[in-house]
Amino acid sequence: MSKPLTGLREGLRRLVAFAESEGWTVSRTLGGHIRFTKVGRGSIFTSSTAGDHRSGLNALARLRRAERQPTQEAL
Repeated sequence: MSKPLTGLREGLRRLVAFAESEGWTVSRTLGGHIRFTKVGRGSIFTSSTAGDHRSGLNALARLRRAERQPTQEAL
């Protein structure tokens, strides 16, 4: 069971909105991290309380890279 996505910082809320618009499902793990999942793609995880301002940008880069890769079903 995952925790609800409440109390996210503005940058992370924008990242979640972007991911959902691209078809990703976003949930919180039991440990409090954010999980991005999409059929045919690997899961991507990021911290929900990042101390480094680049962590959201790094997660965005991983999401964009995953979109460019062939789906796992096609391999």
